[in-house]
Amino acid sequence: MRPHFQGALIHAHRGASATRPENTLAAFIEARRLGADAIEFDVHSTLDGQLVVHHDYDLGRTTNGAGYVHESTFDYVRGLSAGSWFDADYRHEQVPTLDEVLALEGVGFELEVKGLPTRGLLDGVVAAVRRADVESRLEITGFHVVAVPRLRAELPRARFGLFAPKFEAWMTVPLYEDIVRESALTGGFGVVHIPSSLFQVIDPEKFRSVGLLIHCGNVESEAELLAALEDADQVSTYDLAAAVAARQ
Repeated sequence: MRPHFQGALIHAHRGASATRPENTLAAFIEARRLGADAIEFDVHSTLDGQLVVHHDYDLGRTTNGAGYVHESTFDYVRGLSAGSWFDADYRHEQVPTLDEVLALEGVGFELEVKGLPTRGLLDGVVAAVRRADVESRLEITGFHVVAVPRLRAELPRARFGLFAPKFEAWMTVPLYEDIVRESALTGGFGVVHIPSSLFQVIDPEKFRSVGLLIHCGNVESEAELLAALEDADQVSTYDLAAAVAARQ
């Protein structure tokens, strides 16, 4: 077991999304101010090949627009409000570009590849990371487990995170640990993302002993937060202020 509160890195899930509209510059800047070690965000390509930061495939939940990001032009997406759904004070927040987010200093990045996993999307991520020169403070994740590892040769100094598969009813905990560990090693991932509900039953040393970092995902309760801060290498949360305060 790691020493109590040795220093799990805190990732702000979609920025400081408890108090700011998610995946906006306002949320990312607030996360940095509160002391997040990294900001987590999602990347899509628009119809005309511009990379933007937005969670859902569809624009409807967190903007005043409609339709899929990948079927919308950049001008359309950029003209939407990405904050009015949260509070009128944020009505002028736009959907950020990947370049704008990667330009932020003093914080790490957890970039989830979303959208259609096209070569254009992957090439755009590589180009943006190189322009910003942030490869050494970047982790790349995503459910596109075939597409995401293709970035490794072009971004060798970045870390790559594997989202652990679902714990099925027929699995035992040791079997689940074996499946996740070997999937990460075979795929060349350096970080394993475990849901907070499962983090408390797995043995982190089974992963750490083979060089894998453990990320506890999206903690919700105080008990989950304290367990993650004690035994994980990284933790993501919506309640960033509580996580930073608990680590001190």
